[in-house]
Amino acid sequence: MKYEKLDIKKVEEDLGKLIIDLGLKEITVSWVKDFTYNFSAPDQKITDEYFGFLFSKLPKNISDKNMDRAVKVFNDVWNVFSQKIMGGISPQEKMLLVIDKEKKQETEDIKKGKKLTYDEELWKEHFEQARKGLDKYMDWAFKEVIPKFDKYVENGKLKEKTELIGVAGLFLEMCGQAGMFDFNRLPPMFISDFPEMFEKTVIGPRISKDKLISYLKTFLSFLEIFYGISFPKINKIWE
Repeated sequence: MKYEKLDIKKVEEDLGKLIIDLGLKEITVSWVKDFTYNFSAPDQKITDEYFGFLFSKLPKNISDKNMDRAVKVFNDVWNVFSQKIMGGISPQEKMLLVIDKEKKQETEDIKKGKKLTYDEELWKEHFEQARKGLDKYMDWAFKEVIPKFDKYVENGKLKEKTELIGVAGLFLEMCGQAGMFDFNRLPPMFISDFPEMFEKTVIGPRISKDKLISYLKTFLSFLEIFYGISFPKINKIWE
């Protein structure tokens, strides 16, 4: 799978144009670069405290088209702007370093005449397919689902928006890490165990189990309404 490198100047231009077109007076390109560079919250807080914060700067009546545009721009910004927590490089630069290292290793192996065993070839193919599936799933989850859920929460004037979005984001991430890309086939046990997994994963203020279940039910209901994903036993899972 070829990694498509983003042009940082193009991303900066897209961000600047987005700020102007949407009349975002609270942020500038320079401010977003500084915000990204100094962002140091744990991975599980990225959806809420980084993207959630940027989304909060968007107009309340933003169109779906401009929301999709903002999601793409903010996602590109995260990938190309330098981050202190990464040693002053960007996630893209880190990825390119990994890819370069892998290519060099493959070249060395070829020069040495090293060949993969049959089992190694099978595992390599398996992980490549899994990675492709995960990339596609994560794009869907965080470029489409979360922004739509954000608007769903906003339009429904639901309380505790930050917590709702945070729980939804972590649930999607855990599903991806477990390779559960088809929500119609999610094991009820995985859903029922989510509150416990959440508590073990998240660092910070505690959320009661009852609230976690309530937030998750709200998100699953959203998935049923907008994506036709069925969770027929959802109300019986925590009985």
